[in-house]
Amino acid sequence: MNRFTSLSTVFLTSAIALVQLQPAQALSANQVEQIAEGITVLIDGVNPGSGVIINRVGETYYVLTARHVVGTPDEYTIVTPAGDRHSVDYSRIIRLAGADLAIVPFVSRRTYRTATLATYGSEDRFNTVFIAGFTAARSRQFTAGFLSDRTFSIAQTQGIRQDGYDLFYSNITEVGMSGGAVLDTDGRVIGIHGLAEGETVNDGQRGMARVKRGFSSGIPMTTFLRLLPQSGLNLGLQVDQSPPSRVTADQQQTIRPFTIPTPFDNSGSAIDWTNRGNQLYRTGQLAAALAALDRAVQLQPDFYAAWYERGNVLFAMNRATEALESYERTIQLKPDLYGVWRDRAVLLGAGHQYLAALGSFDKATELKPDDYVLWYMRGNLLNKDLRDYPQAIASYDRALLINPSFADAWMGKGRAQHELGQYTNALDAFTRSLQLNPNLTVALILQSKTLTALGRRTEAIASLQRALQLQPTNPEAQRLLAGLR
Repeated sequence: MNRFTSLSTVFLTSAIALVQLQPAQALSANQVEQIAEGITVLIDGVNPGSGVIINRVGETYYVLTARHVVGTPDEYTIVTPAGDRHSVDYSRIIRLAGADLAIVPFVSRRTYRTATLATYGSEDRFNTVFIAGFTAARSRQFTAGFLSDRTFSIAQTQGIRQDGYDLFYSNITEVGMSGGAVLDTDGRVIGIHGLAEGETVNDGQRGMARVKRGFSSGIPMTTFLRLLPQSGLNLGLQVDQSPPSRVTADQQQTIRPFTIPTPFDNSGSAIDWTNRGNQLYRTGQLAAALAALDRAVQLQPDFYAAWYERGNVLFAMNRATEALESYERTIQLKPDLYGVWRDRAVLLGAGHQYLAALGSFDKATELKPDDYVLWYMRGNLLNKDLRDYPQAIASYDRALLINPSFADAWMGKGRAQHELGQYTNALDAFTRSLQLNPNLTVALILQSKTLTALGRRTEAIASLQRALQLQPTNPEAQRLLAGLR
């Protein structure tokens, strides 16, 4: 079991036009790139960023971006795909509370393309996605990668999930691309890019520099559409709810060139080799990633960031013993790095060393007590593996104390309460979870089990039918429904 599967195991308004159009087939990567170029703008300023044209009302265009791109008063300029420059009235920028999103208006009589947004659930574990934006050097960037599934996204995030960042993807991103589009294989915008994991460190050669780690993340369109009413705008957005088209082998060939890491100078520093390793890790070139990280630790044996990323790559390669050794070396060099304690716990749990995993989670929560994801993952270990349900509930409660809107923690708490026979409390927890996330299929299935235990067969059937609407081939939902009929 590698790092990806282990992490997964641990764990609208009238102003919107909704359509159900299913394209005949996915577009080629080049076709998606053309769409992206037509809707992506440069938001120029002291620290440039990116944005997406989402609609036009009269002579006013509206650009969706990450709020932090326009977070400080400045003289911002929208540079359109045609190269036209339009000044931004800073007082008219609309910041959406609850997510790192902002809407930036600009006025023009010219005609520019506007984006089609997409919201849908998917049974695919990993879907191809593209990121489009401008780098800090104001040059276009368009990369391909995969979108991780929900459980992996929750587990692998290196920090507290906040400001709406619920999309995680392997695409290589650069500074300046914040606010750019996350597109699916049909060229529809499914999210806004905003973050790349990492930290600023000293590699002993060139001083302080940024080392990348993990994946990049963005805010889904479902979050934007939920928050849009607070803007007071009537934008008449085009929103497609159909799932993305399947990618053929020929189309996959067009995607591959956009996953290739940028050219690299072999004379680089330990940070350069670590970042190279992260790029190769993201693109699935694990053996090459390991070689790059080996070079990093050769150049600087005490560079903890390289040892940490090396452990992640070895975990993904199913080389658990070596991965654990890299994590242990990281801890020797940087004992207060809570992320390595977290990933060490996941690795130990995957190897059925549950008590050791719990100790590692305990250390991680000691170092980062305000990370509700850590408490949630700790609760899952207690719930599913150690079957210590009271302690699992206590761990979920810590997560919910920090973030009462964390649907997955409510679901985990409900599962533990169900195991204790506290069916009424469990049902309340599942109801709360589904209020926060109506599309949480696992919560619907667990809710049906609790309703069955309470003798409420009709409601249990309704929960399973809803689950099968979301995931028509879910085997557990099918089996439970057959048993109730």
